[in-house]
Amino acid sequence: MTDWDLITEYIHNAMQAVDKAHDATNGLRENATPDAFDEFRARMQELTDHLTKLQTVLDNQEAFALDEMADWLSTVFGGKRPEYRHTPRMEMK
Repeated sequence: MTDWDLITEYIHNAMQAVDKAHDATNGLRENATPDAFDEFRARMQELTDHLTKLQTVLDNQEAFALDEMADWLSTVFGGKRPEYRHTPRMEMK
């Protein structure tokens, strides 16, 4: 997977999380209950997680590219990915 694919996937996930957070916000406005507030907090945490992942990739594009190349080369020539990376491994769900 390329950096571009990773970035676009994270943007897409963040946009979906924004929609869910917006729905939870409207639910909280219409019916202010503890359950609605818990749902709102969960959706906001999900959005924060997606945006944090996106920001990490955007801040470290060069390092991610080098680590991905090292993973690929290690897999081709050594049969497995290296254990150590400079950046966290971002797996697609």
